Order: sequence, then structure tokens, then C-alpha cells
Amino acid sequence: MNENSLLAILTAVLVLTFVIAVVAYCLLLKFNKKNNIQVNFKIKKDFLYTAYGAAMKFTPLKKYMTKVRRRIEILDLSDEWTIARKTMKFTLMSLGVSALVLTILLTFSETLYFALISVLTVYMLHNQIIKMLVDKLDNKLLKQFEVFLANVRHHYHEHGMIDEAIYDSIDESGYEMSLHANRMYETLTDSNIDDSLDRFNECAPNKFMRTFVAMSYLVLRFGDKTIEENSNYLTNLNYLKQEINMELLRREKLGYMFQSLSLISVLPIFTLTSLKNWAVNNIPELHEYYDGAYGFVVVVLLFAIVILAYQLIIKLQSNTEYSPISNKIYKALLKMPPARYITEVVLQRKYSKSLKYERLLRKTSAQMSINEFILKQIVYALLAFVLCNAVFVNVHLISRRNILYSSLNLKMADNDINIDKTAELKIIESDRKYIKEYKNKKVTFQILEDRLFLDGEYGNSNHVAIAAKRILEKIETYNAHNYKWWELLLCVVVACVSYNIPYWMLLFRERVLKMSMEDEAKQFHTIILMLMHIERIHVEDILNWLEQFSDIFKPSIQKCINNFEYGDRQAMEQLIIDEPYPPFVRIIENLISAADKITIEEAFDELRLEREYYQEKRK
Repeated sequence: MNENSLLAILTAVLVLTFVIAVVAYCLLLKFNKKNNIQVNFKIKKDFLYTAYGAAMKFTPLKKYMTKVRRRIEILDLSDEWTIARKTMKFTLMSLGVSALVLTILLTFSETLYFALISVLTVYMLHNQIIKMLVDKLDNKLLKQFEVFLANVRHHYHEHGMIDEAIYDSIDESGYEMSLHANRMYETLTDSNIDDSLDRFNECAPNKFMRTFVAMSYLVLRFGDKTIEENSNYLTNLNYLKQEINMELLRREKLGYMFQSLSLISVLPIFTLTSLKNWAVNNIPELHEYYDGAYGFVVVVLLFAIVILAYQLIIKLQSNTEYSPISNKIYKALLKMPPARYITEVVLQRKYSKSLKYERLLRKTSAQMSINEFILKQIVYALLAFVLCNAVFVNVHLISRRNILYSSLNLKMADNDINIDKTAELKIIESDRKYIKEYKNKKVTFQILEDRLFLDGEYGNSNHVAIAAKRILEKIETYNAHNYKWWELLLCVVVACVSYNIPYWMLLFRERVLKMSMEDEAKQFHTIILMLMHIERIHVEDILNWLEQFSDIFKPSIQKCINNFEYGDRQAMEQLIIDEPYPPFVRIIENLISAADKITIEEAFDELRLEREYYQEKRK
């Protein structure tokens, strides 16, 4: 099956699927009209819910929609009917737009190369649509939460009761926020508030809501305190509102900086065909470069660079809190005895490096075992080795095919009227017969010349000599295109480089985390400002709160807490060694002082000034 047939079939299937979906929708509307049902907004919702139930019966769609639903459920606490409707709406928008764009692109695709580009582009577009829809929901919730805080502040001024202030603010909030506010109220009024607080923190949509509930819990438990004639709770609410405003500005800035950048990153591969057409029209000899092995290698490298650039942009653009690395595949592979055995052998032989990897995995909160990480490195190396070999084999196949079925004169025939295309095709066909007969054999010019005289295809001795020389050169070039030892060596080198890609990805992950270190350190300031005025608060209590709200420093703080009973000062000094980031070190040094000499309130007496400076710096 040739490329055109494959493209035609693929386009036909997509068009047919789209037409069936449209027809099904029209039939459903017609059925509703026959039964005298008004097709209004309510019925459209019912259609989405009905479509959701039907779609969940198909396994591939079920898995996809379950992932979309999970992302919605974190932000939206609505009932089953509303969540299902939103899930179906997001699915129809993402898959529908993607299918429509893919159909249009494939319709205008003339080659398999353009078909591959179309698939890659639609994949990127699909991810952007899902991200845009979820981020829109997230930003809407965050803006509603900011208004909610203002309402809580107002009601707290009236009667000074936090739980009642939250309850009174529920009806004044947006729909999505009202559901979360009701959940906060239930958490803070639960008879077993500690367990309820843990459950809330596990499923809270963002760190700001966790911070607000923690602030409210502390005041409910220990009471509010007046600092410089101001309520400490209301002051902390102001700090939290400032943090939310800064986060919204940061997201807006990121959206502006990376707007459409992921789609722009794929544009270079769309320009290759246009560039090729322009080049060969001006310099026809470039046909040999673009249609040969070098052209294929350049396309492969360009695809690899585009995919890498896209992944980096997505990582930098993400608004979500840092999530663990997906490792389901490697967990499944480790259940196989051969994979488990190879992993153990590598682990034992590179024990010191494995310890280094393990520390980095903990530091980046990857939630991946060292065995899974080593197996990931092995899988990357094997895939790179196989793909590299496939590229070399394909390079030789392309070169041999060009020798047998094409020539530079044939490609230039459309641009050069002096070249007879029919005659050139006959020469190629004649040469192909002799190349296939004498390939991988020892052949000389004399043997070929005698054979051509014997066959009598050429009129005189000069033509025979020219043809023999041409065919001999083609045979030598054909035979030279076989798998070579240095290609195997290069594949091994590529595999070795690819073996380290997971490690480099971890380093990049660590670098991205470091970009957020200052934000997290300053968030610790907010938490300490909440805690420092509470009587009987201890250093270990503050560390527990910091660990609860941390992402980047979490593994190191957990280690410090575990070692606290063996010596508080030693544990915190080790924490400074593990996390030498200056603003974080300053916090821990103040905690050491509070543990030895002075009170916590005295240790952090300049915290407000530092926080105000940081707020000005971020503007």
C-alpha cells in the first residue's frame, strides 16, 4: 500500500467518524422534537450527561475521560451530574477540535511526512486545549477565593467568630467557591478536627486554601492575638490575599510569555517542504541531498529537537504544583524476572551512583524508587540503540532504492528541457537489471563491457564503455551501502548518552524547582507569621507545619523531623547542609536560635520587614 492510499484511507475514516457524530446529534435533536420536548439549555445539559454515559462504555474513551474527570474533580466539588457534564464538555471540545483539525490537515497532506507532522501538531493542540480549559477553571476558582477572603474578613470584623464568618460567606461566593467554602466549614466544625484537617489537606485544590484553613484552625484552637493594635488573623488574611494576587499576576505573565509558543515550536517542520521546493527550483542538484540519506537524517533530527523543545516549554509553562513522575510502566516491567535481575545487577555495580540518584529522587519529590529509575535508564538506552540502528538501516535502504529506481537526471528532468525523461527511465531500468545481477559480487569493468556487448542494448563501443562505467559505479556505491562497524559503535554511544537522559531530566526538574525556591521560602514566612505569636509553640511544631506546606524542601524537612529526637540542633544543622539555599538557611538559623537562646517571636522579629521587601521585589 503506497503513501497516497494510506492517507486516503486515514482521511476517509476521520471524515466518516465526524459525519457519524454529527448525524447522531441531529437524530437525537429530531427525536426530542417529535416528542414535543423543548430543546433548551437544560436539555443540552441532559444531552451531555447522556453522551457521557454512552462514552464511558468504550474502554479507550473511558480511560481518557477518567483522567479529565480527575483534573476537574480537584477544582470542582459539584454533584455527579455536573461533573459528568463538564467532563463530557471538555472531552468534546478537546477531541472534537483535534479531530476536525487533523481531518483538514490530512486532506491537504500529499505525503506521509506531512501526515506525521499533522499528527504531531494535533497532539500538541489537544494538550493545549485541555490545559487551557483546566487552567481557566483553576484561575476562576482562585479569583473567587480572593473575593471569599474579603467576605470572611468583613464578617469576622462583625462578630469575631471564624467559623461563623466562613458560614456567612458561603452564600456570597461564586458557585465553585461556595462548595469549597462549605467543605472548609465542615472541616473546621468537625468533632475530630485533626483528622478532618488531614483529609482536607490531601485533596485541597491549591496551597492557598490549605493555608487559609490552617490559619483558621490555629485561631480556633489558640485564639486570635492583637499585634500592634491589629488582629493577627486579619493581618495574615492580608498576607494571603497578597500571595493570591502575586500568583494570578505570575500566571498571567506566564500565559503572555508562552502564548502559542508550544504550537510555534512545531512550525520549523512545516517549512521543510516549502524550503525544499524553493531550493530545488533554484538549484536542481539539491534533489540528491533532500531525497537522499542526508535529508532523511535531518528530518529525524529536526523531529527530535521539536519534541524536546515542546516538552521543555510545557514543563516551564505548567501552573500546577509539582507532581510525581509517572512510573506505572516501570513498576509493571519490574515484575518480570529478567528486568528485575538486570536492574539489581546494575544497582550493585553502580552502588555509589545509585545513592546519588536516590538522593536526587527524594530531593525532587519524584516518588520513584531507585530500581524503577535504573530500569528507566536501561529502557531509554535500549530504545535509543534500536532507533539509532533503524535510522542507519533506513539510510542504507533509501540510498540503495535511489540507485535502483532514480537518478539525478530524472529528478532534474522537470526543470531541464534538455533531459529526455523517457530515455532516462529506460537507462535506469536497464541499469537496475545489471545491478541486481552483480550486486554483492566481484565485478570488473571488462566483465560488464563484455556483457553489454553480448546483450546488444547499446549501438557502439563508446556507448557500451560509458554504460559499463556508469553501472560499475552504481554497483560499487550499492555494495558500499551496508551496515558498518562504526555505525554500531555510534549506536552504542547514542545508547550511552540516552542512558543518562533520565538523570538529566531529574537535574532539569531540580532546576525548575529551584526557580520556585524563593516563592516557597517566602511562603514559609507567611506560615511562621501565623505561628510565631502563639504561646507554647515549639520549634518542632513549626517544622511540622513547614513540612506540611512544602514541595521543594519537603524531603529534607522530613529527614530533619525524623532526626529531631536524637538532637534538635544537630538535625537542623544537617538540614542547612542538605538545603544550602540562603533564604531557607536564614529561617533554619532563626529556628536554631529559638531552640537555644531566645523565643520564637524574638527570633523572627524582622520577618514582616523581609516579607514586605519580598513583595515589592516581586512587583
